[in-house]
Amino acid sequence: MNQRALWLLGLFLVAGLTTWLLRYLTAERGGPDAGAFHDPDYYMEDFSTLTMEEDGRPKHRLRAVYMAHYPADDTTELLRPGMEIYRIGRLPLFISAERGWVTDDNNVVILRGAVRLWEDDAAGRRVLQVDTTEARVLLDSEYAETDRPAVIVSGSSTISGTGMRAYLKESRLEVRKHERTTIAPGPNS
Repeated sequence: MNQRALWLLGLFLVAGLTTWLLRYLTAERGGPDAGAFHDPDYYMEDFSTLTMEEDGRPKHRLRAVYMAHYPADDTTELLRPGMEIYRIGRLPLFISAERGWVTDDNNVVILRGAVRLWEDDAAGRRVLQVDTTEARVLLDSEYAETDRPAVIVSGSSTISGTGMRAYLKESRLEVRKHERTTIAPGPNS
């Protein structure tokens, strides 16, 4: 074989290996439209939205430092989200986290990181605080839950447990697996 034929054979071999490698890598990630290129179609910084009741009262507000919407699964990612849930005849309930995701129907918010739920009285004093690492909030049902460890502080009581259900409209909490309750002594003790 002459040198020219060897060069052509080498080029064909490289081209064949490159084609095989590209097909292998694309098949591994499911092709270009399979979510590997999960790029947002829009994003916002200092995002805020307010949802209203049918009678015009505010229902809940959702804020985030950064929000990005992904068309592939119609979800919204949030960075440092904060929520205010408004209730009739009561002060709002607040929820914050490090990260969050809103499902395609805009009803379920998944929160992760340092998740905190709290309620203050009219004077700004903390009445209730719940800390956990992950929570799911159903906005239309005004319900939140977690299967992770949670610490609930209300007044002088601290309750630790794993798993919690919060019925936000009723201001009722349930600990699924109670681990410990601590009651701090009052000033007259």
